[in-house]
This record gives sequence, structure tokens and C-alpha cells, in this order.
Amino acid sequence: MAFEKNVNDAMERAKKVKLFAHDIHGVLTPNQVFCDVEGNRRYSFWHMDGFGDLSLTANDIKVAYLDTTSIDGEGMFRAKELKLDKLYFAVTDKAAKIEELKKEFGLSDEQIGFIGCELTDISAMKKAGFAVAVADAVDDVKEIAHYITNAPGGKGPIREICEFILRAMGKWDEWVEKVTKMGYK
Repeated sequence: MAFEKNVNDAMERAKKVKLFAHDIHGVLTPNQVFCDVEGNRRYSFWHMDGFGDLSLTANDIKVAYLDTTSIDGEGMFRAKELKLDKLYFAVTDKAAKIEELKKEFGLSDEQIGFIGCELTDISAMKKAGFAVAVADAVDDVKEIAHYITNAPGGKGPIREICEFILRAMGKWDEWVEKVTKMGYK
């Protein structure tokens, strides 16, 4: 199925984002799980996606992790490493969690961005003023998204969409200049 999205509409929506939330598994990680014979699970994260989340927080956009799976060490470690204070695991109702965050920060639907990949993300995407799907998301998710990344889950979609948001806001060039002077920390 081909999904055409209006990039100008997506940019207008991205300009308003004050909170950007995302799923972890299938968005920050690729759609694969490594398991050893003892049942220990391991995930991989795309390093540049961390830069995307850091870029948003450095530009006064809050970032929240919302995942339906139970808490795992890798997801928690990655969130803490990036100094994110909003991370939720075993979320059974992502739309309700978005509502809680909206109230906490005094935001409207149009100020919420959300990127997902699977059916469990649809309710949150419908609450978001800027809904994004990763390139390898299921068709139902792509259908309701305002924007679909070129990158698949676990291979840079957060880095890509964070740049898209900052460009839409007119903050990208200033951010690049700042980063080139300070380096990546």
C-alpha cells in the first residue's frame, strides 16, 4: 500500500510540538530481539536516535518514552543515559498517558507529537497533533500518521523526525551551529 502524506501539513503540525513521545520497541529498537538460552533479552539502539532526543530536550521540547512492554534494563538505561525524566513501561492505554502528560504540562493535543509503529500506538497517535509512523510500521499506523519517516524502527527514525521538527520550527541552523561548537556530549 502506498501512503502519500502532505509534507507542508506535517511541517505546520511539527511547528507546534512541545512534547514528543514515542514507543521504544520497534521505534528506538529494530523489530528483533536477541535471546540467550537463559531467556535474557537484548535490544540494540541506534546511537543517532539519542542525539535526536537530546536535540529536542536542548530546544525546550519535552520527550517521553511510552511503551506497552514491561520494563527492561536496556530501555531504562537508555532513557536515564539521555537524562529523560518521563519514561513509562507496561502502559496499557497510551492515549490516557498522553492525556496525563497534557494536563501535567498544560498542553493541547496540537502540541503533542508521537511516533509509533504498531497497533498499540494508534490511540496515542490519534490524540497527537503531529502523528508519525516509522517506515516499517504496520499499515494501520501509517494510514493515520501525518508523516512517515524514511528510516525504519531502530535505524534512525527519532534522529530524522527530531531534525524535521526543529527545521519546521526554524531552529535547526542555530542548533547545528551550537552543536558544532560544543561537540556531542
